[in-house]
Amino acid sequence: MLSIPGEFTDPGVLGPDYLGESIPMRTVITIGSKNRHTFDLYFTPPGRPERLVDRVVYTRKL
Repeated sequence: MLSIPGEFTDPGVLGPDYLGESIPMRTVITIGSKNRHTFDLYFTPPGRPERLVDRVVYTRKL
């Protein structure tokens, strides 16, 4: 598992209250097997707990 921290300037995806705010984020890449990888994206809005906002599962077509 890889956990990659970062931040972004919210263009409004979290709603008007966070527009233009710097939002901490974290991408977690889990390699389940050679045929399945999962990418999870977490945001932590100011004053709020971290939350999962997107998950992408890549599965190799055999």
